[in-house]
Amino acid sequence: MSSNNAKRGAPERLRWDDLEVFLALVRAGTMTGAAARLGVNTSTVGRRLDGLESALGFHLFDRTSTGLVSTELAEQLMPVAESMERAAADALRLVEGRETEPEGRVRVTAPPGIAACFVAPALPELRARHPGLTIELDAAVGYADLTRREADIALRGARPRSGDLVALRVLEAQSTIAAAPELAAKVGKLGRLDAVDWITWGPELAGLPDAQWIETHVDPSRVVLWTSSMDAQIRAAHAGLGAIVLARPFLAWTGLAELKPTRTLAKRLPPLPIAGLWIVGHRALREVPRVQAVWDFLIERARVATDA
Repeated sequence: MSSNNAKRGAPERLRWDDLEVFLALVRAGTMTGAAARLGVNTSTVGRRLDGLESALGFHLFDRTSTGLVSTELAEQLMPVAESMERAAADALRLVEGRETEPEGRVRVTAPPGIAACFVAPALPELRARHPGLTIELDAAVGYADLTRREADIALRGARPRSGDLVALRVLEAQSTIAAAPELAAKVGKLGRLDAVDWITWGPELAGLPDAQWIETHVDPSRVVLWTSSMDAQIRAAHAGLGAIVLARPFLAWTGLAELKPTRTLAKRLPPLPIAGLWIVGHRALREVPRVQAVWDFLIERARVATDA
C-alpha cells in the first residue's frame, strides 16, 4: 500500500508511547517481533499502529508477506523518534536519581551460562540484604542496548567500545577442562586429548575462544555434542557425556571436576583461553540506589568466585 493512500491530517500532538511502538516495529520488522519487545500481544501493536497512522494521516509501513517495510516518512521519522526515546530515558534517569533506598525492579542481562550459574543462585542473598529489590534477569547471547534502557546492568564477556557507559572488569580467570566427577576420577590425569569425548559450542558460536581451542587441538571424531546452550553443555557433562572447556569459577558453580592433563601433555598444549567478565551500566544510573545495590553485590560475588 502506498504511503500516499492514507487520509492526510495534522495531528495536534504525538504521544511518546505511540512512537515507542513505532520504534519497536522498525527495529523488529514484524508485528510479532515488536510485540515481544514491548511485552504486549500482537493485536495491541496492530491497534496502536493503526491509531498512529490515522492520527498522522499517512501510512508508516507497507505490509508484505515477510513483514513490514518502512515508508519514506517512517525513515524520516526514525531519528526524531530516537531523539525522543533518549529524552524519555534521560527524564526517567533524572527521576530515578531521586531514590533514597534500593527498592524496585532492576533489569540485569547476562550470557545464559553466567545468568544461570552465577547470577540466579546469588539472588536469595541479594534479596535477604535488600528485600525491596526485584530482579528482571535476561539470559541472552546478544547485547542489550543500555542507552535505550533495555537493561540497567549488563554482564558481558568484553568491554563496550561506545556509549556513555561505565564498565569494570570483575572477573578474569583461566579456563580449564572439566567433566563429571565420576569421569574425572575414572580418567585420572589426562594423557591424551582423545582419551575422552568432547562437548563444544554449536556453529553459530564457533568463534568463541573455548570452541576455537577445541577445534584446533581435539580430533573432530571425538566431539560428540555441539550446542549453543551453555546449560545443555553443563548438563551433558554432568551426565558423563564428555569433557568441556569452561572458566575455572564454573567448577564451583556447577559441581563439575577439573580434568587435569599430565605434565607431558600440558607442556605440548598452548594455554587454555582466559575468560573475562565485565559489569556495564549507564553512567547516569550508577548512583541510583537500587542499581548501585545490585552493581556492588555482583562485583562482590564475582570477587568471591575469583578467590575461590
